Amino acid sequence: METVDTICAISTPPGEGGIGIIRISGPKAHELLFKIFRPAKTKENYLPRTLYLGKITNSDSNEKIDEVYGVLLKAPKTYTREDMAEIHSHGGFASQQAILSLLIRCGARLAEPGEFTKRAFLNGRIDLLQAEAVLDIIQSETNEELRCAVEHLEGKLSSKINTIKNNVKGVLVEIEALIDFPDEEIDVDMEQCLTILRRTHKNVEKLIKSYYEGRAIQHGLEALIIGKANVGKSSLLNALLLKEKAIVTPLPGTTRDLIEDILHIKGIKVRIVDTAGLRKPKDIVEQEGIDRVKNKVPMTDLIIWVLDGSDAYTSEDDDIYTAIAGTNILVAINKIDLPQKLDNTKILSRGLEFYNISALRGSGLEELKNGIYRKLMGKKGKRASLLITNVRHREVLQKVYEAIGRAINCQENQEPVEFAAFELREALFNLGEITGETCPEDILHDIFSRFCIGK
Repeated sequence: METVDTICAISTPPGEGGIGIIRISGPKAHELLFKIFRPAKTKENYLPRTLYLGKITNSDSNEKIDEVYGVLLKAPKTYTREDMAEIHSHGGFASQQAILSLLIRCGARLAEPGEFTKRAFLNGRIDLLQAEAVLDIIQSETNEELRCAVEHLEGKLSSKINTIKNNVKGVLVEIEALIDFPDEEIDVDMEQCLTILRRTHKNVEKLIKSYYEGRAIQHGLEALIIGKANVGKSSLLNALLLKEKAIVTPLPGTTRDLIEDILHIKGIKVRIVDTAGLRKPKDIVEQEGIDRVKNKVPMTDLIIWVLDGSDAYTSEDDDIYTAIAGTNILVAINKIDLPQKLDNTKILSRGLEFYNISALRGSGLEELKNGIYRKLMGKKGKRASLLITNVRHREVLQKVYEAIGRAINCQENQEPVEFAAFELREALFNLGEITGETCPEDILHDIFSRFCIGK
């Protein structure tokens, strides 16, 4: 990438703080810094990556703006692979805005969202997967989310994609040799090529399947708390969240609408949703709440079916089970601090996993959370080695999977090798879209527009 302009932006969050950082990148980054920066001690040569104390000064009025540290960063060993500079000022709004205005008046322009990272990508320091990982790190809320993002930034997913790409490319080279030189006696082991494609096909499938767990880590999964009125659904929500999110009263039908919040369990974001009690509605408002619950049931990742341990199992409970049958269900038997009347025979006969809890006393909640994790993740807490967390990656890998599958079918059915070659070229093009080599401009714009200005 040949850059003709120099960009600047505030890279720290707005508001008061101890330090605010203004970044500059481009061919005139160093020149612009010294137009406004007056070092406390003048030197013949300023070393890169060294903080120098000084003042930001408006050369037109000789007005002192702030006491700061200035630092030079020389290409290509910078974030953007361009000359860069940073100004570490005090974190006040007025100071940072005044410094930014001076830089713009001296010839810099305000960076677009994500432009620093986009320049790093276009200059070949990182690929598109790694660029997206930068945003994922910034937005991480849990340790697992951060761990996945760091793995992607380190290039582990890029390395896996490149291995797949090299396997496809290797087979394509062999096939194209047969196409380009049909009269030559070229020795190509087509059975070996087919073996490589089958193995590669399975590796792509594993990555696609890892998206469910990756989505759970990055975007979260949804658990719906369901049960008849007054079994303690809202109390359970509050107990899991450790705060009074839902109104709790002894009156049945208190919850009319869906109430939700985020719960973190072992690095997984779980959106817990409290619902209206499923019963014959008393009015039109309660009817609307119940309808919303029924519409949401097929789309949720987990149903937490709450039963009242201090009450007998009723036909109303049976009606609820009929409404949720076939979904991913976990049973919470609440109110175990009271004398028990519930016969759990039907729960056992249906093979449902259940936990005895008291939302009021907090009993059994850790076991319930572990059960929620296992039901959502489908394993005993063992994380896959490498996860897809981005829906764009999954959709493109699905195209790769289908193209390689069609190439395998062409080979197995002994169709002309040109057909297999076409499918493998399609797979390579799509793999390039993941890492950015063949990514359309509109997708690049969409990705980087989600970044903050200073990143």
